[in-house]
Amino acid sequence: MFQVLIEYRSLWFHGFMTTLELLASIIAIGIPAGILIGIIGGKFDNELGTIIKGARFVTKVIPVLVLLFWFDYPLQAIFNIVINPFVTTIAALGLINIVATAFIISTELQLLPKTYREAGITLGMSSSQIVRHIELPLLVRRTLPQLLLTQASMLEYTLFASLISVPELFQVAQTINAMTYKPVIVYSLLVLFFFMILGPLHLIINWIQKRYVTEYA
Repeated sequence: MFQVLIEYRSLWFHGFMTTLELLASIIAIGIPAGILIGIIGGKFDNELGTIIKGARFVTKVIPVLVLLFWFDYPLQAIFNIVINPFVTTIAALGLINIVATAFIISTELQLLPKTYREAGITLGMSSSQIVRHIELPLLVRRTLPQLLLTQASMLEYTLFASLISVPELFQVAQTINAMTYKPVIVYSLLVLFFFMILGPLHLIINWIQKRYVTEYA
């Protein structure tokens, strides 16, 4: 097994870095924009909140692979443009990440009981103090496991990029398998990679849920 890893280390490394670049870009787009849109939709604009729910419904019922293919060809054909598949993947998955993140934030904001704000006002706290010391800590505790789980899903979705010719880790594994004809070893290495990355992440998510997440009173 390790002989295949060492012999084709440059290909593995290239695929690994491409996957990381995809994931980093998707997170950089999805988290900040999603949080901002979610706060506006959950706290200030009910119409935007409705749009977020509708967008979330669409991204849930249409498979990610179908959306990715639609972004790669039909959408570009409509506008008569050609975009690098790497950029297309970031755009498609980044949009899905924005919608998922915005939905999480807006939903949890709407579930936050008004009694917490009323208690803060009773104690003489200002609006900024209530947000900073009461609402924000509660929101972080409620949303962090869900946000981490969403980013884990984004890593899994990057596998689909191989189907539109992005040389990420799965496509690299296919290339190496075609050269070595050792599918058991090659795909076992791929399994090992994702287990080493996603295993600890899911353990962290479970720990956060048990340690911090409690039901609102």
